[in-house]
Amino acid sequence: MRDAFHGKGKVQIAFRGEEAILRIDAATTQTRRLKALLADFLRKEVAHMRPGYQPFEVRIWTSETGERNAHDVDNVAKAVLDALNGVFWRDDRQVVRLTSEKFTGERARIAVRVRPLSKVLDPVEMDVELFDA
Repeated sequence: MRDAFHGKGKVQIAFRGEEAILRIDAATTQTRRLKALLADFLRKEVAHMRPGYQPFEVRIWTSETGERNAHDVDNVAKAVLDALNGVFWRDDRQVVRLTSEKFTGERARIAVRVRPLSKVLDPVEMDVELFDA
């Protein structure tokens, strides 16, 4: 069974087992504002949480309406990770897998899934030909 989303403003959160899902209905082109909005919400809604020490996976989906001044996926990711510091993890260096995607939708919205991992990911074999000149 899925837990309901909590929060009455532009940011909402739901917990599903060990995962947390955030919905942000204020996808602004100003990532500084996005970071402040998230941090303020988290201070109020999840003040009871203590940051974990394990590795984490974070997935971010950004829906935009096709406006010219849309977010860059890297700027959204940086703002989200910074806002989640001290809430889910002690430092965003604990994030070992990060996916940030952008697509065109009916409304500007950001969704974030935070999932703790039981261990650090195994190394991925690289194709050595990628490094050949």
